[in-house]
Amino acid sequence: MKYANRIVAAILLLTCAAGLAIQRGPQVRDVIPAGSRVQYKTYQSTVMNRELRYGLYLPPSYETSGDRRYPVLYFLHGLNENEMRWSTRGETDLWLDKAIADKTIGEFIVAVPMSATTSFYTNARNGSGAWEDVIVKEFIPMIESTYRVNATRATRGISGISMGGYGSLKLAMKHPEMFGSVSAHSAALVPDFDTASVTGRRLDLFKSLFDSIYGIGFAGGGALDVSYWNANSPLELAKDTSKLQGMKIYFDCGTEDEYGFFAGHKVLDDLLTKARYPHTAALHPGVHGWDYAKAHTKDSLLFHWNAFNGK
Repeated sequence: MKYANRIVAAILLLTCAAGLAIQRGPQVRDVIPAGSRVQYKTYQSTVMNRELRYGLYLPPSYETSGDRRYPVLYFLHGLNENEMRWSTRGETDLWLDKAIADKTIGEFIVAVPMSATTSFYTNARNGSGAWEDVIVKEFIPMIESTYRVNATRATRGISGISMGGYGSLKLAMKHPEMFGSVSAHSAALVPDFDTASVTGRRLDLFKSLFDSIYGIGFAGGGALDVSYWNANSPLELAKDTSKLQGMKIYFDCGTEDEYGFFAGHKVLDDLLTKARYPHTAALHPGVHGWDYAKAHTKDSLLFHWNAFNGK
């Protein structure tokens, strides 16, 4: 029963997050900011059997640098977001251009894949959508065979916000041989809640969503099967730091995060600290979403640049 309550607590948090995202809607978020050089493209996905969109930031020197190869950072968007928000809401590319010009940071490629807006970057247990495979087996190889990427573990990082923060931590911890560094802002991490309650249509919707992704078994009315949930949880994956292969880790969260993800942040911080695994965990004043993350993406970008250079 205690574990069932944890899953219901997760649904409560994510129901709130989805509800707020739907209320905010796309609106003007995807107006491309003046000066942005991000390119928006598509590729043919064999896994999904359709075209998928992505955003691509190429360094200022890319077109004139001959055969020079660059480190790469993959950034995963949040719940009900898309491949544009890294720029249209975060204006992260504008900061990068300025920081490169000021020599605050060096040059690297950033690739932002579009996934299903509620995918959690997970291969659905029932086979309805293999979004982990899309990223790991398809999108990353496509980027690194199409653009001049220095495709080594040390010069490949992954980052994300909210659902994408969960995704970046999960994918990095499940595939540590691929990533030398990982970061997350306001990651959708669910700690060990003892009790939680949510009722009505929203609960039914998210039970259905979580059943479709993780096969927990809410619809059956019997004992819940959380094995697949655990297999994809950063809070479970982080318990065995010997598998992380020295991967560099950074994550932050707002102390007023309205979905309480600072609690999951603390659990992950405590797990890594107890294991004496080097990492950077930061709590800052602020709520959930891009209004918070926009003030701190520079920290993760500098973290990855240092990691690309062995620092």
